Amino acid sequence: MNIDELLIYHCSPTLAGLKMGSLLCLPRRESLDDYERIIDTYNHKYNPKGLHFRLLFCCPQRTLLYVYRPEKVAAYIRQHHIRSFLHQYGYAPCTDLNASLDHLVSRFAEGGCFPHESGIFLGYPLEDVCGFITHKGNCAKLCGYWKVYGDADKAVRLFRQFDSCRKDYVNRFAVGTTLESLIIA
Repeated sequence: MNIDELLIYHCSPTLAGLKMGSLLCLPRRESLDDYERIIDTYNHKYNPKGLHFRLLFCCPQRTLLYVYRPEKVAAYIRQHHIRSFLHQYGYAPCTDLNASLDHLVSRFAEGGCFPHESGIFLGYPLEDVCGFITHKGNCAKLCGYWKVYGDADKAVRLFRQFDSCRKDYVNRFAVGTTLESLIIA
């Protein structure tokens, strides 16, 4: 499977502008330079449409690619309750998205595990991120695109919307629609 196909399958709600961000786990290649070149190309092509790509973590087994809509992520993390939450994990109280993403990269690097606050950068509700941390991933009301500890009805509606988007994008891509034309500006 090539990266375009992976993006369509795993990131279609973000490509469509329905979701602020997605994480794509890529197999590790021989050289990180390969991914960096691809990411540079994607950023050059798709940043004008409001879609950005950033490597968050690399290890011998995998590379994590963050696919995101900076305006949406920045607006979300500017909210007072989100800033307060992120501050607990060492994020500066400023609302500079690049500084926050730099800190997220360092959080991935320092622990070797998935920082729980990364759900914020994917658009997960704060209640669900906090619930995951409190319950250590157990006792969720619902498990879909994330584990839900708060409003399950709202999450079900979102999950259905995301599933529908994925199905539509996969089908359109399969009949020759290009990745570029599927990215909503």
